[in-house]
Amino acid sequence: MESNTAVSALTILQYLALIHQVTYTNVCREVGLTPQQFSDWVKKRRPVPKERLQALAEFFKVEAELLIDENNYLLDLTPETKIEVQILFLTRMLMNEEENPEKEGYQQKLQQLQWEKRKQSLITRFSTLLDHKNKQIEELCLAFLHQMENESSEV
Repeated sequence: MESNTAVSALTILQYLALIHQVTYTNVCREVGLTPQQFSDWVKKRRPVPKERLQALAEFFKVEAELLIDENNYLLDLTPETKIEVQILFLTRMLMNEEENPEKEGYQQKLQQLQWEKRKQSLITRFSTLLDHKNKQIEELCLAFLHQMENESSEV
């Protein structure tokens, strides 16, 4: 698995719309876009203009850099960015909620996501090392995993 493997071929922008439960049409209407512009950006036919990018970032209350690459094309959703977006979303919900019976559940989910983020980071690091296709690196990774598995079974 590569660190930049897209999750379900979504962009971060599309995922933000999904978790905010807003249609692409509504995003377009609120931000002043045409559905064709939105489609062109999602399909990476065109980069996102800076002024539109800022409007999208403000609409979803995220940093503009979260949405685009260095050439202003929308970023694909990766396992890492999916978790980051979920953490941002839950953190914002917790900050905006006064007395909500679900607040404790949100806090537990946030802790779980923070663990998932650390775990995904380790997976990505191992994957990146193994992508070098270096026999010595592979043997070291296997030896490390074997050592850890043996220690955990002894506990």
